[in-house]
Amino acid sequence: MIIVGIDPSLSSTGLSILKDDKIILFNYNNKKPNYKWFKNTANIVNYMHHTYVFGKDFSESEVAKLKIYDEVTDKIIDTIVKYLDEGEELKVCIEGFSYSSTGNIIDLVVFSTLIRYKLLKVPNSELNIIPPSSLKSFIGSEVYDKDKKGVYRNESGKAAGSFDKKDMMEALLKLDLKFEYIDYLKINKSILFSTKTIPSPFTDINDSLILMYYGVKQNNIII
Repeated sequence: MIIVGIDPSLSSTGLSILKDDKIILFNYNNKKPNYKWFKNTANIVNYMHHTYVFGKDFSESEVAKLKIYDEVTDKIIDTIVKYLDEGEELKVCIEGFSYSSTGNIIDLVVFSTLIRYKLLKVPNSELNIIPPSSLKSFIGSEVYDKDKKGVYRNESGKAAGSFDKKDMMEALLKLDLKFEYIDYLKINKSILFSTKTIPSPFTDINDSLILMYYGVKQNNIII
């Protein structure tokens, strides 16, 4: 059995794979390969880059987007299948849509739907779609205590259901995960937290890791 966590994003999709007690990380993005965070983590994350090419008018642009989404999602599926042995079970946890998200939610729905559809066609696969609010509550329950009202809160008193990306990373670092990527986050935490938001690709990879861990717990696997 392999466990997979996917955080879909038009600009930076995070993918975490647990195979034979080893965690392998991937990121599919439309940034330039010389982006400093890519260069700094090239030895611990497998980066795949693509470029969006849009048409001259609305119809051409919509078709062009569909083509690149199809190509990128094919790469994601191909990566996952590469780690599957014949007849092996595949358990996938993918983040659902946040209806309060800003940005092009319609394009994200198209992109994510392609991933989901293609995953369903993989033999012996099981697809679990996790709402963002549920993922926040889950990670909070894994590392923090309940208050008197039964709400999991971090040290600052914030309820898990209201966690932002920095809170999610804080919680991720409290999990008993020991491998190079986590070590990198711990060493560079002050730098990553120095700006208003954690830079991509870390937010996407972090969420994919938490999704993978969700799958680990659901299937009673010890890592």
